[in-house]
Amino acid sequence: MRIPRFLALLGCLVTLPALAQDLRPESLKLYGGTYSPDCGSPAAPRARIGADGLEIASGTRALRTRLTMDSYTSFGGAPTSPVPEGYQVEFIGDDFSLYVFQDEKGLHVPLHDYVPAAAPIVGAQAMKLRFGRCASQ
Repeated sequence: MRIPRFLALLGCLVTLPALAQDLRPESLKLYGGTYSPDCGSPAAPRARIGADGLEIASGTRALRTRLTMDSYTSFGGAPTSPVPEGYQVEFIGDDFSLYVFQDEKGLHVPLHDYVPAAAPIVGAQAMKLRFGRCASQ
């Protein structure tokens, strides 16, 4: 039995998004979860990295995008682009990316200078806060 060409082509096209995704499960285990300036407050702004996507939220406002891949080499590809101190990984979505850094306090996701689209969601002051990783994943 022969499969019509258009069905074979359709089958290939349907699998392309899955093949294009380059998201390592270990990246989500190591760096996924919720990040917030105040993990104990449900009213605090938050950034979330999960298999279902990236989210920046505050109150009822939220910015979401599909998570497509991670990158451990987003910086440093050229001599003029040094790797920022503490950089761990970038989670890349269709509409925005979240960068995870580590410092003496632990993992954190900076918004200021990295995710300008988050400003209308969290506000100008919150953009400058340290979004640390929350304990409950």
